[in-house]
Amino acid sequence: MPLIRRLLGRGAGRQERGRKSLPPLTGLSTAAEVTVTPERALQVAAVYSCIRLLAETGSMLPSGVFQRQGASRVPFDEHPAAPLLTHQANPGLPAGEMWAQVLGWMLLRGNSAVYIERSGGGMPIGLWPIAWTSVEPRRAQDTGELVYKVTLADDEWAPIREDDGLVRAENLLHFRSFGIGGVEGLSPIGMARQAVGTGYAATSYIGGFFARDASPGGIVSVPGNLTDGQYERLTRQWKDLHEGFDKAHRLAVLEGGAKWEHTTLSPADAQFLEVYKLTRAEIAGIFGVPPHLIGDVERSTSWGAGIEQQSLGYVIYSLLPWLTRLERTAGRLLGDPGLYLKFNPDALLRGDITQRFTAYAQARQWGWMSVNEIRAKEDEPPIEGGDEYLQPLNMVPAGSPAPAEQRSLPRAPQLRAETAESPSVEDLPAWVTRHQEQIAQFFAEQGERATAALGLRPDATAAEIIDEAAENEQLTEILLQLARGLVTEVGTLTATTLGGTFAADQTLAALAAGAAATAANINASTLRELAHQFTVSNAPADVLAMFERMTQARAAQLAKARVNYLSNFGSHEGAKQAGARTKTWRVWDPNPRPTHLAADGQTVGLREFFTIGSHQGRWPHDYLLGVDEIAGCTCRLQFNL
Repeated sequence: MPLIRRLLGRGAGRQERGRKSLPPLTGLSTAAEVTVTPERALQVAAVYSCIRLLAETGSMLPSGVFQRQGASRVPFDEHPAAPLLTHQANPGLPAGEMWAQVLGWMLLRGNSAVYIERSGGGMPIGLWPIAWTSVEPRRAQDTGELVYKVTLADDEWAPIREDDGLVRAENLLHFRSFGIGGVEGLSPIGMARQAVGTGYAATSYIGGFFARDASPGGIVSVPGNLTDGQYERLTRQWKDLHEGFDKAHRLAVLEGGAKWEHTTLSPADAQFLEVYKLTRAEIAGIFGVPPHLIGDVERSTSWGAGIEQQSLGYVIYSLLPWLTRLERTAGRLLGDPGLYLKFNPDALLRGDITQRFTAYAQARQWGWMSVNEIRAKEDEPPIEGGDEYLQPLNMVPAGSPAPAEQRSLPRAPQLRAETAESPSVEDLPAWVTRHQEQIAQFFAEQGERATAALGLRPDATAAEIIDEAAENEQLTEILLQLARGLVTEVGTLTATTLGGTFAADQTLAALAAGAAATAANINASTLRELAHQFTVSNAPADVLAMFERMTQARAAQLAKARVNYLSNFGSHEGAKQAGARTKTWRVWDPNPRPTHLAADGQTVGLREFFTIGSHQGRWPHDYLLGVDEIAGCTCRLQFNL
């Protein structure tokens, strides 16, 4: 049909308009007859300076995962993806280095890819940047689903598990630069290849100019004609004495009536040097970078009069658009509209010491910053009593009496402990029993459903007699209800001990995610074990025996593990909400494993990680520590104000 329409002349006008609407957006050649590739573009100093500046300043900023709670925003470090995005992307790559690579590829090729490594339960456990040259976006013809064909180069590695390297969109973060439609973003280098090609040509010409320059600032002329021997002698002597920039302006000895005439730089060469300078400013404009930040200080800047104003302009108009793209794309990994990643550019916007201290004084006077919050911004340790907020006496609605606390005598400060400890499993026997009973009951009912389905279809597979999605949903609800009760009790106790209060609702999102992941892991393990029961003729009897074992030993094991994890999580949240600053690892077992004994007394910030052997985790029984460091662990946490 398209061929018939072209032959009949139909739609010709529309196709012609489509071709003329934009210039070609692909290709490598330029008017300067220089083939521009991203790698060659980096040899242009202005291009390299812009990309390095944006990538390094973006990756150096502190970042965090936050949760929206009404009108407030609170840090949310409990999501499994939070440490990957803000601390360690994978075992061999810090998060900051990952963001530098991502920004570099976006600025150079317009696209960047990060592969998401997931656990058996579907939780993210690693982020692996992949060169965009190794990625090919594709769409399924029938469904339109977006997939990525990943073919790793010899010097790349990522734990890609998908067959044939076909990665679905939910397992790959695709960061795009500005685009006008389509799957891929536009490469700044490709779109501005004419300016980059001119800059490369100018750089090459200037280098050749200095290499070929053979004049000491003038011209040698002789009367009459020289013989071949005389010409060769004069030329060789002149090159030996004066060719090259390091021999310029040496003494010239002339003979035989030769004369030296002073000359200046040719108009063409002078104009080309000016083109080179203009190209630097043009390339800075392509990346939205102030020219003075890449060394072009010959022209006045309109980005502000002082360094603070210029830094503010750079952050707002140059850096923030790229950071916003990173935040929006990385938000897919969090899986909750109420959670988001945020880069903090405050470190680039610090004024001079007089301006900062004036702002701190106003914030302190008007009551929206405490002394310790101010000290934290200046990287100073907290002081005793520095968490109190001031309130001006006249800050009440017009016509209202003074607040009651201003009319009464000063009250004695509430006594509170300076430290608190997380409880152990032995301190929570009722919760262990409750978990074991409800998990065992779930296994028993699950076994009844499996044997009933097997009785109807003896030839059914494990996946056919167990509805994994329905089982996950049911078990998630059970685990979530148990978790809410236990965390509320432990968090409240810890916060009260430290003189604070505990808001259990702030932990609901983390508890729901943890319950779902645990339920998925438990049922996946059940399905794997169930699949082995169909290799013998008496499958129903083996299935019944399997679920009987699960209602006893496995339920008890899972109950202790869940109570251990939740008690540490709850006490950690309670301490955080009560204002604890640090936490200390404490060993209680008389015969601990060596890695735990080495960590005894290790103190870190409340939001930081303990180093246990070769792993890092937030508390005992944190899944980030791995099975070898969790099994049989009886360690506790001590929280310090």
